[in-house]
Amino acid sequence: MVMPHFTHFSFTDARFDGATALLGYRLWSPGGPSVDFTERFTLPQAPEDPSHPALQLALRDLHIVAGTSYWKAACPPTITFEGVPTPDPEAAAFWKEVYTFGLGEFFYENDLPPEVHFPSDPDAVVARPEAPVAVDPDRLLLLVGGGKDSAVAREVLRHAGADVTLLSVGAPRWIRESVTAMGDPHLVIGRKLDRALFALNDQGAHNGHVPISAIIAAVTRLVALIGGFAAVVSANERSASYGNVQWRGMEVNHQWSKGLRFEQRWQAHAGRVTNGPGYFSVLRPLTELRIGAGFARHERYFDHVTSCNANFRIRPQDPPARWCGRCPKCLFVGLILVPHLSDAQAGRIFGDNFLAREDNRPLLAELMGLASHKPFECVGTPEEVAAALWMLREQGRMAGTPAMDLFTTRVLPGLSDPEGLLAAELAAADEDAMPPRWRGALDAYLRAG
Repeated sequence: MVMPHFTHFSFTDARFDGATALLGYRLWSPGGPSVDFTERFTLPQAPEDPSHPALQLALRDLHIVAGTSYWKAACPPTITFEGVPTPDPEAAAFWKEVYTFGLGEFFYENDLPPEVHFPSDPDAVVARPEAPVAVDPDRLLLLVGGGKDSAVAREVLRHAGADVTLLSVGAPRWIRESVTAMGDPHLVIGRKLDRALFALNDQGAHNGHVPISAIIAAVTRLVALIGGFAAVVSANERSASYGNVQWRGMEVNHQWSKGLRFEQRWQAHAGRVTNGPGYFSVLRPLTELRIGAGFARHERYFDHVTSCNANFRIRPQDPPARWCGRCPKCLFVGLILVPHLSDAQAGRIFGDNFLAREDNRPLLAELMGLASHKPFECVGTPEEVAAALWMLREQGRMAGTPAMDLFTTRVLPGLSDPEGLLAAELAAADEDAMPPRWRGALDAYLRAG
């Protein structure tokens, strides 16, 4: 079958059906083909008053950002709002930025112009209603992804004595494993993409990365509003803000919606339209290398996390191993964790030394900044990798492996001050978007370690 040609994309309907948020979209051309979609998010709790203005505004935000999955199938030039309010100019500018930079990798990989024409209504009235239920300032929702970062975030909040409820979109095995190790109440959001989108993909529709962290920020705000939580807390590191490649005058960043820019812009947008829960990363000042040092303090998680994305695919094939050992994520996590672990601990977590495999040399070179660009994965910077390998070299480990060979022959000669680099990568940065109370909690946790 041939992919139809669409010139328009419409947001058609957004409503609650009990605990389910139903989001409607349409790809179409005047007098031509048309395909309707409905995406479903099942929330842990139904709203008592689904018509409450704060909930309707939060639902509209989820409607817009989840639309990235459907708009990108054809990238039609015309976007319209049918039966749902058109954003005011300031909100439209925010969403244009989310669609442009949040889909930056998608545009790059498909060699498409990064052009999004988002409509606005200059006469739209901006409301700022109170939250539908009273917000408890001590109750937090912590996003859990099944990896080391959310485990460290949980321990930061545990050290501060916070009242934490865990929250995830879906609950595959490794999320359940990490939740068990954390020992807190766990809420789950269900998400179901419309199968018509998969049918278009099979016909040759554009496909690629979407700003998933922005989608999660939007749907979890609904959960926080309904449940009376003070904030949604993520575990995004500072190196998420660093891009992969410069292209067509823009920085393409696989992790754009995990970065500080999105976090700040989302805080401003959400706070502008709703008096409700906050959103921040409690690990923002830290590199992945420093987070790895924190993770090494908490043996309770050693058997219960993974960072290999093969475990979290939307359309999984065979049940994956805990670590595939062949992807940039596995190699990067190995690089930044092993310097903080004994050989026995590393073997317990990974089961294999990915860094010693000759067939991983090209990926290791990419992670070290020796290729055209950083891999399009949730991995840190070449500076973090260099600092980690310097630690391993000073420890007398990994000698004779492709990782150490590449480092000593191609990276180390260009480092004027390896110890200074290591100190910088392990230090906490000053820039973040946390409320002072929680920045203080992070600093106290770091001092205790």
